[in-house]
Amino acid sequence: MRHTARSLSSLRDAGLLGLTIPKQYGGKGGNALDYALVVEELIRTSRSWILGEGPFATTGPGPAMIMLAQDERTRAKYLPPIVSGQMGCAIALTEPNHGSDLTDLETSAVADGDGFVINGHKRFITGSPHNELYAVFARFDRLEGAHGIGCVLIEHNTPGCELLRGVEWFGCRGMPHGEVILTDCRIPKENVVRSAGHFRELMTGFNMERLHNSIYSLALAGIAYDEALAYTEKRKTFGKDIIQYQSVYHDLVDMYLAIEVQRLLTWRAAATADQGVFPRVLEASLAKLNGSQMAPQTTLTAVKLHGGDGVTMDFPIQAALRDAVTALVAGGAPAVLKNAIASQLYPHRRFSQA
Repeated sequence: MRHTARSLSSLRDAGLLGLTIPKQYGGKGGNALDYALVVEELIRTSRSWILGEGPFATTGPGPAMIMLAQDERTRAKYLPPIVSGQMGCAIALTEPNHGSDLTDLETSAVADGDGFVINGHKRFITGSPHNELYAVFARFDRLEGAHGIGCVLIEHNTPGCELLRGVEWFGCRGMPHGEVILTDCRIPKENVVRSAGHFRELMTGFNMERLHNSIYSLALAGIAYDEALAYTEKRKTFGKDIIQYQSVYHDLVDMYLAIEVQRLLTWRAAATADQGVFPRVLEASLAKLNGSQMAPQTTLTAVKLHGGDGVTMDFPIQAALRDAVTALVAGGAPAVLKNAIASQLYPHRRFSQA
């Protein structure tokens, strides 16, 4: 993780952390469109998703959850060190038996005196076991359904909090996506961001993650286009550059069009953000859905344009393809996003999530 630490230090020196967090907490006080422009360029020019993690970790759903804290002391305590990059905050949501079904979480928060006792198991947590703080979604007082879900903050050195490295992914390499196991983990009541009954408000914090995933897909598709264009302009067959073949330049035009459509959807979602960190759910979901399906197809086209070289490990297009496939499910699979979009388009209807 030393490389990541150096990258974070460089981003801090460049003023690219906490882009949309209010200045009173050490942020830049910018807007989500600023964020979109910065993150796309960081990923596209570095040819790596990892450089976008600095702005994400200091602006994304972790800080967004803390912005939702009802106690100002909680915001004042945690936001400044997170925004400066001195403390990492991860979202602990997914469980071994529950991914997208947030209303069925098993992790529990039970009132005990002047605090709460947390028990549960979380996985696919970007940054674990290296982050210092975890925003954990849990079921309060055994209340069923969405009404019982709340969010608490747990520091990494809290007794009963065990951090694991987790499984290895074939894409998004360079940072672990680990696990958090909580066993009779006691927290003070001021570490409760929102208790039961605030599910809808908590979900607004994830719209920044959907926006980030939209930018991520946009940047990956841009990498694929850049690599395909460079390859087809220098590669020759039958005495001419292969970009001169109609089937090739038609593919490049289709890729360029798909990227521009995604850029407009992403910028529109960013423009809806309230306080810089709360984009509207419809626009953010549409951008994420389109991007997560567009990026794998665009990078696959780029692999095809590389011919045999595209399926080797010697060309960067293979990494872009693996990362793009990961984007298909990270932050919400297409079917889940379509459920969210339908509920926004047709609010007078109730749709089963099954």
